[in-house]
Amino acid sequence: MIVRGGTGIGRAFKHYVLGNWPLVLTVLVVSRAIPWVAEYTDVLQTDVFSATAIGLLATVVGIFIVFRFNEAYQRWWEARILWGALVNESRSFAREVITLLSTERTPEIGSDRDVEALKRELVHRHLAYCNALRLSLRGQDTWNELAPFLSTGELSKLKRYANKPTQLNRMQGEVLARSLGLDTPQQLLLMRFDERLSRLYDIQGGCERIKNTVFPDQVRFISQALVWLGAIGVPVAFLGTDHEIRVIEVLAVIVISLSFMVVEQLGAALKNPFENEPNDTPMTALCRTIEIDLREQLGETEIPPPIEPTAGVLM
Repeated sequence: MIVRGGTGIGRAFKHYVLGNWPLVLTVLVVSRAIPWVAEYTDVLQTDVFSATAIGLLATVVGIFIVFRFNEAYQRWWEARILWGALVNESRSFAREVITLLSTERTPEIGSDRDVEALKRELVHRHLAYCNALRLSLRGQDTWNELAPFLSTGELSKLKRYANKPTQLNRMQGEVLARSLGLDTPQQLLLMRFDERLSRLYDIQGGCERIKNTVFPDQVRFISQALVWLGAIGVPVAFLGTDHEIRVIEVLAVIVISLSFMVVEQLGAALKNPFENEPNDTPMTALCRTIEIDLREQLGETEIPPPIEPTAGVLM
């Protein structure tokens, strides 16, 4: 995620001007070709290529591009809402584990020391779950990043599964079911934890839906085609009576065309918020936030610092 101040003149020029050099070159070539066509042919004398028609075309392009951008932003914002919910559910899960589990409610565990070890195991496995979800959504296979939160045997077993976050959440339920007693109050507590784990599955499922639902390719194709059509057609609107397009008009055409292209590209970047790109949901930073909060609840002191933006980008 690009943070405040991360988009400066240098980044904007690199990504939006140099990154669109084919468009800029096309506008320059078309701007020089149109006066020649207007002078030696009658093609541009028809009403189809009038300034009014081209202005109407630009309006249609703008409406379509804004529609695509809004749809892409909704996907990006939903992803951020889901990860915000994961942060809150994680805090609540850790609080319930730390405050509600005791020797009386976990007769199968035994001493207070064993209960404290159980609390630490559950919280650390949840941290592994959050980071496994991050790695899974980004398509990364660096599962050794989970080593600080899982035992060697558990990590080795986990690597055999296709959906690792799902299995980690299942393990949590199994451990809680074995640890809590069979009395009615203890079973009610187990139901409370079960509901929490189910909400985590809901969050995971929402993220996987965004990840696996491809944005309609027809929308991408049509929006790009309209942008290029506008880039070629808009210079006609600046054609003067002397069949010339002046330098200032060429610059205006480039700015207008780039505006359409930038919005179109930004929409393309936002529609996939889990691709480890600058506009990605900052899952690494959010996982670190969850880790700090939960380990502080456990009373641990060796806690890593928050993730800081690099070159204006928070991952």
